[in-house]
Amino acid sequence: MDPNNPMRSVIAVLGGMLVLFVLSQVMELVLVRTAAQQPLLNLGEYMAVRNRTGVQAGLVASQIVAALLAGYMSAKLARAAELTHAGVAAGLQTVLFLWGFTSGEIAPLTPVWMRWAIILVTAPAMLVGAMVRAKARVLQETT
Repeated sequence: MDPNNPMRSVIAVLGGMLVLFVLSQVMELVLVRTAAQQPLLNLGEYMAVRNRTGVQAGLVASQIVAALLAGYMSAKLARAAELTHAGVAAGLQTVLFLWGFTSGEIAPLTPVWMRWAIILVTAPAMLVGAMVRAKARVLQETT
């Protein structure tokens, strides 16, 4: 974290988590509605489409993309110690996933393998996104 600017650190961590949340929710909604090819009228219909194997694979792939972008954004907001900030955001997000996937009301409606897949891919993808941003910053500083 940045001892010289703790507010920037807080914004970087929360900003990365917000980017992940918004992107993953929007991409899920688009993917499920596209796969449904009809209006979804209730949660049961939504989850029936969401729990199709192909849709679930797409959700895991979209989670990776969202996490890469979230890690990149967290690092960009931090401007320094990129991996630390993205790592804190990823750690907090993992805790939230564990809590939501074990006690949330939708948890029983999501297959166990998908819950674990989301947990296992998110943090590494966020760190990769932060590494990309850190390397870009170093390259910018040397030119």
